[in-house]
Amino acid sequence: MKKIKENIIKNKTEYLIIILILFALIGIFSINRYAIDTYYMEAFGMKNNAINPYFHDGRLFMSAFLLICDFLKISFRMEKFLSWILAFGSLFTSIIIMYNILNKDIKNKIFNLFLSTAVVFSPFVIEFFMFPEYSGIMCLSILFIFINLYFINKYFETNKFKYWLIGIGFGLLSIVCYQGATSLLFIIPLIFTLKDSDNFKKFIKNLAILCLEFGIVAISVALITKVLGSSRVVTNINLIDSLKNIFLGVKNLLVTTYGFFPNYVYLILSLIVFFITLYKLEKKLSLILFYILCLACILVVPALPHFFVSSPWLIPRSNIGYGVLIVFPILYYCLYAKSSNIFNYLFTGIIVITLLFMYKSSLNLVHNEIQNEVLNTIESKKIIASIDEYQQNKQKINKIVTYSDLNPTYSYPNIIAEGDINVRPLAYDWALKSTLTFNSGTSFNEGKQNKEIKDYCQKNDWDSFSLDQLKYEGDTLYVCIY
Repeated sequence: MKKIKENIIKNKTEYLIIILILFALIGIFSINRYAIDTYYMEAFGMKNNAINPYFHDGRLFMSAFLLICDFLKISFRMEKFLSWILAFGSLFTSIIIMYNILNKDIKNKIFNLFLSTAVVFSPFVIEFFMFPEYSGIMCLSILFIFINLYFINKYFETNKFKYWLIGIGFGLLSIVCYQGATSLLFIIPLIFTLKDSDNFKKFIKNLAILCLEFGIVAISVALITKVLGSSRVVTNINLIDSLKNIFLGVKNLLVTTYGFFPNYVYLILSLIVFFITLYKLEKKLSLILFYILCLACILVVPALPHFFVSSPWLIPRSNIGYGVLIVFPILYYCLYAKSSNIFNYLFTGIIVITLLFMYKSSLNLVHNEIQNEVLNTIESKKIIASIDEYQQNKQKINKIVTYSDLNPTYSYPNIIAEGDINVRPLAYDWALKSTLTFNSGTSFNEGKQNKEIKDYCQKNDWDSFSLDQLKYEGDTLYVCIY
C-alpha cells in the first residue's frame, strides 16, 4: 500500500492527464441510453438477464453484477451508470499498469502516457460502451488482462513460477467477465517474451510458457461456455466456409472499422507505423523475424475463436485484438528499436490523431444512438396505440408474430449503424417484443403462423412505418417489419 501511495504521488500529474483523456473519450457514454439489448433487460428484468443470456454464455461476473443490483433494488438507470463507473475505473487502472510497465523503457513521460492509453483503450473498445448495461464488466475483463500482463512480465523477469500461476488466475477471471478480449492475453504479453530473454533458449521457454497459459485459458473458455449451455459453441466445423467468412469479416472490420475511422484510414495508419518501426530495426534479423511473428499473431489469434461459434460475426467488441494494430508496432519500437526524438514525436502525433478520431466517433455514435432511441420510441408507441384501440373494440392482444417485407432494413435512414451498433430494435422479432413490453408493460407470446398475412408482408416494400404493417386476428397481432 505504501508503494502504491508513493507511486500516485510521484506520477499524480500524469495520472490526472490520463483521467482527463479518458473522460474526454468516454464521458459522453455516462448519460442514460438505450441499445437494442437494453430494452430486453428492462422489459424482462435483471434477474432474468443474469441467467439468460449471461450465465449460459459464461459471463459469470455480469450475472453476479445484475443479481446484486436486483437484490439491492437498484434502478435500471443507476445500473447503467454504475456500469460506466466500473468501466472508467477499469480502463484507468489498466492504463496505469501499462504506464508503469513501460516506464523502464520509455523516458519520455508524455509519449508513454499517450502510448499506454492507446494500448489499453484501442478503437474497438468503443463498442463496449454502445451497450451501457454491461460495458463495465466488459472493461473489467480488460483490467484483468493487464493485471495478467503485470504478473507474466514478473515471471519473465524473475523466473518465479508463482507469478505465472497468478497470471493464469487473472486470465481466467477475465474470460468469465467477457470472452471477446481473450486474444489480448496472448498478443500483449507476446511482445515482452524477447525483452527479458538473455538467449534463444530463454526466449523459447518464455514463448512456450505464454502459449501454455493461453491454451489453458482458451480451453477453459470452451469448457465453461459448453457446460453452461451456450448455444453459440459448435463442434462440427466447416473449415472452408469458416475460413471464407472469417477472412471477409476481418477484411470488412479492418477496412471500415465499423465507422470508428473513415474507410481505410485505420489500415493506412497501421501500415505507416509498421514500416517506420521496420526501418528503425536497422536490419537486425532476429528482431525483424520476431516483429513479423508478432504481427502475424495479431492477424490470426483474434480470429481463431470464430471457428467454434455457430455464426462467425466479426465485430469490434469481440475482436479487440485487431484494435492494437496501430499501437503494436509503436510498442515494439519502444522496446527493441533505437529511440530518437523525431520518431517519438511522430508516433505521439499518430497516437493523438487516433485518439481524436475515437473522440469524434464517440460523440457521433452516442448522438445517433439517442436519435435511434427516439425514432424507436415513436414507432413502438404508435403500435401500442393501435393495440389499445383494437383491444377496446374487440379483444386483448397477448400474442405477436412478425414477418419481413420484401426488403427489410435494419437501421433508420441517416443513422450511423454498423454490425450491432444502432440497429432498429423493431427490425428483430425478439427485440420488437421486448421493446413493446418495455413501453407497454405487457408481455407477448408467440402466435400462430398465418400464410395469407405472411404473403401480404412479403409482397410489399415499405420505406417507413405505416399502420398497414399491422394486422390483427383474434388475440394475435401480426407485424410486417419494413
